[in-house]
Amino acid sequence: MTQTPVAFVIAMMEEAEGIFRLGAWEELSLSPFPVYRVGESEAQAVVVLSGIGTTNAAAATQHVLDRFAPDRVVNLGVVGCLNHDIPIGAVHAVSTCAFFDVDVTAFGYKIGQIPETEVHEYPLAGAVEAGDLPTAKVLSGDTFVTGRDGFHPELAGFAADFVDMELTAIAHTLLRNGLLDRLESYKAPSDYCDSESPDAFDENLPYALSHLSTVADLILHAHGIEAGATAGVGR
Repeated sequence: MTQTPVAFVIAMMEEAEGIFRLGAWEELSLSPFPVYRVGESEAQAVVVLSGIGTTNAAAATQHVLDRFAPDRVVNLGVVGCLNHDIPIGAVHAVSTCAFFDVDVTAFGYKIGQIPETEVHEYPLAGAVEAGDLPTAKVLSGDTFVTGRDGFHPELAGFAADFVDMELTAIAHTLLRNGLLDRLESYKAPSDYCDSESPDAFDENLPYALSHLSTVADLILHAHGIEAGATAGVGR
């Protein structure tokens, strides 16, 4: 096991390449997930590519914990936006996340609550070096979302701003390891959740990632990692 100050868990390679300058990072020969490392000794970070979906995200997070024992786990990525008051590309720190497609309510559980666990919402930490970012709530699940209509009625009170396919699985894995307080997440919307989402995603992805790159740079700088590791705004 390697002790690592900060580990970034990111779903897709195109997200990672839009946030970090991965050509300047060392690609580690590890499996089952692609891993990149930058820095030396105590000033070090890794990027782990989980793949899309809750199952991949949970497995990758456990791999990160077992292999790197990070002090911080940072999830970065683009999201679908449920709140039309939020501009495309505006980075938010996630305050709370929950599952939208875990439904064992027939046995007395709340929507989003995994059996034999006590929580149905997961509070996240926020790091001071990320600046005065607005906060947002995220719903996660393995169904592509094109609007609010498909959510369980109980989730109306959650008032989610964003939807993704990984974050809450990452949070649940850290919770099961007693390490939820190490998780933080920063999201930027690439599209609004409607019938135009796929085309808007492709068009807006570089713009949204460029703003996430700024947050990543602040986090790396806080750990003494030199500039040049991120792709930078305006890429």
